[in-house]
Amino acid sequence: MNSLPPPDPRTRVAWQYAGFWVRGLARVGDSIVAIIYASPVIVGGIFLIALGVQNCDTTENSITCTSEQIEWVPIGLGIAALLVGVAIAVVVPIRWIATNGAGPVARRLRVRVVCRRTAQPIGTGRSIGRMLGALVSGWVFYLGYLWMLWDSEKQTWHDKMVSSVVIRA
Repeated sequence: MNSLPPPDPRTRVAWQYAGFWVRGLARVGDSIVAIIYASPVIVGGIFLIALGVQNCDTTENSITCTSEQIEWVPIGLGIAALLVGVAIAVVVPIRWIATNGAGPVARRLRVRVVCRRTAQPIGTGRSIGRMLGALVSGWVFYLGYLWMLWDSEKQTWHDKMVSSVVIRA
């Protein structure tokens, strides 16, 4: 019932699939870079929240606040900043995969995520699907990530979900 054409064997012969360790290193490195991008906003949010509770009573082990002591505007802005920071940390890697097939660390390691049929970047929708699929890949003892060790195209579950492969470029 699959209406998609099979992959072109001539294209796939030239591909060298990326291995487990280089993919893991690229993933960790790109995640660190994304967190670095988001960290100024997150730190600013924490600072604003702290500013909102600075008038509270503190002891060695606790902070006690009455509603009069809390400044709600900085706390609200701080929470908003934290949400924006988390969004940056999530959206930036999705954008990297969607447009270039790789984040900055993955590019340095010459690793790219591409469409299994066209060898082009997978686009935004499939990149989001791949990111959500990565959560599923980790649910059962990370079996979805380990799956690439047995797969002929070294695909993880989230690669299979969106018909992508990770190649050495």
